[in-house]
Amino acid sequence: MTTILGYIAEMIPYLFIALPIIVIFRIIYNKMRGYQKLHLYHEIGVVILLLFMTALFSQTILTFLYTGPVVTRSFSNVNLIPFRVFQDNYYAITELNFWQPFIINFLGNICIFMPIGFMIPILWSKCNRLWKVSMIGLGISLFIEITQLSQARSSDIDDLWLNTVGSMIGYFMYVVMKKHFPKANHLFKKKKLHS
Repeated sequence: MTTILGYIAEMIPYLFIALPIIVIFRIIYNKMRGYQKLHLYHEIGVVILLLFMTALFSQTILTFLYTGPVVTRSFSNVNLIPFRVFQDNYYAITELNFWQPFIINFLGNICIFMPIGFMIPILWSKCNRLWKVSMIGLGISLFIEITQLSQARSSDIDDLWLNTVGSMIGYFMYVVMKKHFPKANHLFKKKKLHS
């Protein structure tokens, strides 16, 4: 729990910096696209999603405020063996009685992408298919892992499928929400109003 709170604390400076930039960007973007009237709930949702992405990138690819474990820049820190995460976590739990890798690396990699799978289809109708959400999640994860290759971080092929699974779970949460709260689903969709 302390580690998770530490990550959250490290995200806060980025969020304070990003918020006014995101708001200004959205105002300019909407004016350039010809939206005469802002769809308030959609804009709030987009701002929240962009803040979430800022928080995610702050802990994965923006390292100048990163204070977590540092590894050397070598291919020994790159795991290209699929599903090795199961072996590593089994060893950590059974031999070392150490649950942090399972909570942070396994569950964390799934949970951190669930908001992406949930928010993207609720904000944009064109992305309300499982395969689209899965590809977006995979693409974001691949971008992060490739970027980490050039940094003092580790890169793991298992993160790709764990993050994608997280996006898929988020999508299924969206489907449940859409079924039981259809008004909420339409509430965040943008209606295009041209001047």
